[in-house]
Amino acid sequence: MDREQREVVCRAAQKVFNQGLLSGQSSFAPGLNIWSPAAATELFHRFVENWDGSSDEFMVKLERQIATGSDEAIVLAAELLYLNVMPLSPATVGVERKFEIINTVLSWASRAVTVPEDLAAAASPGYMKGGQAFLNYRWAQFAFLIRLTGLLVTLPQGEREDALRDPWTFRKLAESVLADHDGKFRARAQYHVLIFLIFPDVFVPVSVERNKKLIRDAFVDRIAKPSDDIDRDIYGIRCQIEQETGAFSFYDEPWLSRWQPPAPPRSQKGWLVRGANVDGTNAISLWLGGGYCSISFKDLGEIPGGASRQEIKGVVDAALPDAKQGAKDAAAGQLWRFLSYFQLGDLVATVDGDAVYVGTIAGDAYYDDSAGRHLARRRAVEWNPQPLSRKNLPEETQAKLKTAMTIAELTTVMAELATDAGLGDEVTDAVLVQDETRTLVIPQVTQELADRLLIPLTWFQETADLLASKRQLILYGPPGTGKTFLATRLSEALAGPDRTSLVQFHPSYGYEDFIQGFRPRQGDGGTIGFDLVDGPLLKAVEAAVQEPDKPFVLVIDEINRANLAKVFGELYFLLEYRNHEITLQYSPDEPFKLPKNVFIIGTMNTVDRSVALVDAAMRRRFAFRCLAPDRAPVDGLLRRWLTREKLPDIPALLLDEVNRRLNDPDRAVGPSYLMTPDAGTRRGLERIWITEILPLLEDQLYGKVDSVEQEYGLTVLLSAIQRELP
Repeated sequence: MDREQREVVCRAAQKVFNQGLLSGQSSFAPGLNIWSPAAATELFHRFVENWDGSSDEFMVKLERQIATGSDEAIVLAAELLYLNVMPLSPATVGVERKFEIINTVLSWASRAVTVPEDLAAAASPGYMKGGQAFLNYRWAQFAFLIRLTGLLVTLPQGEREDALRDPWTFRKLAESVLADHDGKFRARAQYHVLIFLIFPDVFVPVSVERNKKLIRDAFVDRIAKPSDDIDRDIYGIRCQIEQETGAFSFYDEPWLSRWQPPAPPRSQKGWLVRGANVDGTNAISLWLGGGYCSISFKDLGEIPGGASRQEIKGVVDAALPDAKQGAKDAAAGQLWRFLSYFQLGDLVATVDGDAVYVGTIAGDAYYDDSAGRHLARRRAVEWNPQPLSRKNLPEETQAKLKTAMTIAELTTVMAELATDAGLGDEVTDAVLVQDETRTLVIPQVTQELADRLLIPLTWFQETADLLASKRQLILYGPPGTGKTFLATRLSEALAGPDRTSLVQFHPSYGYEDFIQGFRPRQGDGGTIGFDLVDGPLLKAVEAAVQEPDKPFVLVIDEINRANLAKVFGELYFLLEYRNHEITLQYSPDEPFKLPKNVFIIGTMNTVDRSVALVDAAMRRRFAFRCLAPDRAPVDGLLRRWLTREKLPDIPALLLDEVNRRLNDPDRAVGPSYLMTPDAGTRRGLERIWITEILPLLEDQLYGKVDSVEQEYGLTVLLSAIQRELP
């Protein structure tokens, strides 16, 4: 951390915050009184009380909540967001993005307001890598700043001045409004950052309480006796060291390496360890009282912690010679996880009826049979003794807790679980980034996209909302109605090109192609081997798990050309029950689930096979959206495109006449055949008609008309519409 950058940021923060609280005046709009009970109360009503739990992005929701408010409330919101994003380094939030956020909010005011040059310069560098906690809970941090501002501006002037002079009084006031609307404490990082910004000579530039504890414990010999107040302890340590060495930073050497632990061999994980029925005994009260968790297998002797999987397997095989191999493998895997794979700092949960207890692994595996061999294999755990209610947890978490396994991984739901249990500061970025309980952010479809594609925005947004609700959608219609084109454009609008993939089904496509199957490979010496290869669905799932708050879309073109029951297999179940886990036929030992952020859009040509032939199971799991030449949004699309391209309307008139004569919505001709500049020239239109449209009609009308040319030829139709080609 650069000390000069921190000092610049702190001075700017104090100018905005202190000046606002003492004078009421805005730093962005001099003369505007925004640090007032009226503005703070309005912001509280609009944002905190009107909490928006939708899947929209933070700025989209914020605009809905405050954009129609008073100038005072809007500018106050911008200054509080300035305090929120200003300390972040470009590695967390880029400079352009910082000012995009602030200037967007200021644009909602009725007057022109800009960030003054000195404050803009201070916000540019930043000093703090915020991490996932800071990014995930921006709404909670903003709400905390609003609550604190609302409290401070209602204090008498003298008490406000005292709070800005006394760091401990200020901290106490900040702590009093730290709880979110639901009683949780998601804004702790913002709280730690703010007290440092306002009092940098007292508090340290640390946003994670766990790191503060590490600093205090590493230098505890510098104070007479540690207390329950970590900030006061660190302040005492800091004063003692500064007397000896002068100004210093805990982030500089030789101080940093004394408190910062070495990186663990792998990233943090979360685990479920069952203890409510250990050989007929409910061990959880013993775990909580003794500060440990345990795993039984009392028929086995002592196995040292850190033993390899192969060593543990050998012990199990010798002790249970008559057990089935599958049971022995499962036992060895459970023991290996507990004895060797768990590591210091991992998070752990256990369930006792409706009560869910959460803690942190605090030591290596050890053996203690004082309470019986069924409780002998132990791990030290720092438990939070206050349980959570299982029925109040997110659906994803409840589903994970249903597993019958003695030990199961909970990493993807552990961030919310630990935060609810008051252990949010123990959660690392590695767990936060996998948190599937986070609200899935689905961007709004923009007017710019609708205008570019000449499709009504209402249709696009309705389709996006339908996909968000059902998670599986099929666009169906006759050829040329833009099904694949619109599916890919909609996918890219919602998920971006990098999170959109496309696969085309065909009659020989199967489960092994789509989900997972063995594929031959050339081995050494010309031999042939087989590898288990993931199909496009599993590849999409693997990517989606890494970013659970962002949508991933798999577009399946011509979905009805394959045997859907054969292709989807057991996935039929997961399409409807996203929070459940199953095992795949080629990976029976690994639980699999379809993440809520994986969406599927299929396209279905009604000429190839009727929609009516799709079985009831598939119909129930997919929403269907029709694209037909005589209905919105396709109706009139060709005419709109010709107008925009300044081309004659003859192609639109011809298309209308063709479809009038066909009189069959499932066999109508779509506009995309004619949405090309070639359709604006005589030669181009003749070529399209002879090589594309007439062959299509001949195939569709085989055996139904004597001569397609006589009824649908270009000359015949031009005569019918009373037009001539240029």
